[in-house]
Amino acid sequence: MLTRASPVIFTVFLALAAAGKYMLVLRSDGGGDLLGADIPKSLILLKGENPYSTQPWAAPYPPFFLVVLGGIIRLTTSNALSGQVPAALISRNIMVAGILADISTAAMIFLTLRARGTSGLQLLVPASIFLLLPSISITPYFFFHSDVFGYTILAGSLLAYEKRRSFLGSLMLGLSAIFKIHPLLAIPLMMVWLVRRDGLRRTVPSIFGASTVTGAGLVAPLFLPGYSGTVFGFNLSTGFGNGTGSFSVMDLFYGVLPSSLHISFDPFALNQLWVLATAALFVAALGYIWVHARTLSSVDVILIGLLVWLIPLRQLYTHYVVWAMVPFLARGRALQSVLAGGLLELANTMAVWSWNTPPNPLPAMNTAYGFFVTSLVYFALNTTALVCAVKTHTRASQPIYEPSSGLERRFELSS
Repeated sequence: MLTRASPVIFTVFLALAAAGKYMLVLRSDGGGDLLGADIPKSLILLKGENPYSTQPWAAPYPPFFLVVLGGIIRLTTSNALSGQVPAALISRNIMVAGILADISTAAMIFLTLRARGTSGLQLLVPASIFLLLPSISITPYFFFHSDVFGYTILAGSLLAYEKRRSFLGSLMLGLSAIFKIHPLLAIPLMMVWLVRRDGLRRTVPSIFGASTVTGAGLVAPLFLPGYSGTVFGFNLSTGFGNGTGSFSVMDLFYGVLPSSLHISFDPFALNQLWVLATAALFVAALGYIWVHARTLSSVDVILIGLLVWLIPLRQLYTHYVVWAMVPFLARGRALQSVLAGGLLELANTMAVWSWNTPPNPLPAMNTAYGFFVTSLVYFALNTTALVCAVKTHTRASQPIYEPSSGLERRFELSS
């Protein structure tokens, strides 16, 4: 009965969440990232100028990120380029579009769960957590991050893969990676999974699609002056705030050890440590997926790819971790979703205290030690999600492959 009623119940949750988010938008200006970086850079792009030519580390993201935001500005705000429109109005319009993106993401998680044959609480709880958990549904509208639009693209790829639309799923996964780089390592892992399950011949269209999108979005812009220094320079920067700039476990080397033992670490050595840790996790994930492709789902593989990137990442925030929460919730494990949601809520609350956002009951959190303790909670969340992904892959294999897109059918016929 709950399964039959779940669409109605979930629609009510969607409406309540949308109304609540809109009330928050009316009380928020969007925060510094949106007003001081994302909007100005998007306006520069809309004017036909190089967004990487000034203030390179403001919105250090691939061009597609700015194209999406610029398109939203163009659609929602008339005369945005005139200089007469208040930034607060543009910000509000973007956040309203963000509400639609959030609702769409939750709906696609719900549809993915239904496509996986999930029922009852396993269907309703995970999708509702994305809608109603404060760290996902409330905090982002006080400190808005445009990642919400990337979550929607990622959720679309999950749904497409689960519907056996591999070519479309690969295109959307590629688009999510050129929006924000976090899903990048999930792409080769997905291609390996597809090859193992469907064979190389059937996977070639997906490989071609994903490679074309990522190449166009990440490699082709290298001709833009300032692009490589902005995107790669930001990701290779070290130790913002002496361990009080984000919630990575690397804060141990940025702030805790230097302040307690007066040890300084060479930035190049820390970069090498980060690269080696990421590479080791990626190789391990690659081998695991190669062996267990028949019992892992596409959602599991994308989740593993995201966690391989996020666990050792040198700068980590709540809105980064939510990228992994999207596929984690789409797995349809109610108890695991509640556990992960609780850890995320704890980590986000501690992060707010660490930023010394008033009222702050624990001012001591606004230290390198407070940031590091918070980073351990984020680390516990990510590693718990990874363990859940690799230990609970007993779901029956997905249906035997059937060519679903015109390109895939034409490729098979020509072969």
